[in-house]
Amino acid sequence: MTVSVVPAIIPKDFDDLEAHMVRVKGLVERVQVDIANGSYAPTTTWPYNDMTKQVSEQFARIVREDEGLPFWRELDVEVDMLVAEPEKYLDGWIHAGIVGTVIHIESTRSYSQILKNLRIAEMEVGWGMRPNTPNDELFRIIKEHGMPDFVQVMGNDRIGYHGAELDERVYEKVKTIRRKFPDLTIAVDIGVNEETAPKLVEAGVNKLVAGSAIFESGDAEEAIDYFQQLGSTDYQSAEG
Repeated sequence: MTVSVVPAIIPKDFDDLEAHMVRVKGLVERVQVDIANGSYAPTTTWPYNDMTKQVSEQFARIVREDEGLPFWRELDVEVDMLVAEPEKYLDGWIHAGIVGTVIHIESTRSYSQILKNLRIAEMEVGWGMRPNTPNDELFRIIKEHGMPDFVQVMGNDRIGYHGAELDERVYEKVKTIRRKFPDLTIAVDIGVNEETAPKLVEAGVNKLVAGSAIFESGDAEEAIDYFQQLGSTDYQSAEG
């Protein structure tokens, strides 16, 4: 099984976003950027102002295509929409040039509208969910509204922060989703590290979204290499 590794960035501002991206440029094909305005996750990130929740002028220039996201020629960007009613914000991010987005099933009821609009924009769609959300709710949404490109299970109900520990329930949650959808890409974000990643891959995860484990490791390239080799035949043979 091939395992993809996607560095997770929670940008304080545009310079912070750029500084994180430069550290993984050339090591991975894409990054995942958390987008929060305080309405779903209790945190705020670029491009939303902490006080007014308004879009920054710099992001407005990106939406107008007067400038681009950092390293847009070298790194694909998917965004994790940690906002309530994400359908209200997607047009701007589509114009910003992202390639995909995570939509949390607890944050909206406009599943069909979101899926339709993102399909028209030729963007990847991932349904995100917290550990506390029953798998049956995800299965219902998929049945009634459509299959996403991937599912992203959050490793902890405490979203929007780096460094939270993996909720042990996630392993069984992933196993159940994998049994239901053998060919679906399943990602986990939050709590992905050298200890948990092998068990996540064994459970059925084939997309590891990691923030602290990469950016606080001291050697981002070494950390990424470790996660990438978890899906290799040599690694699986050694474990077996």
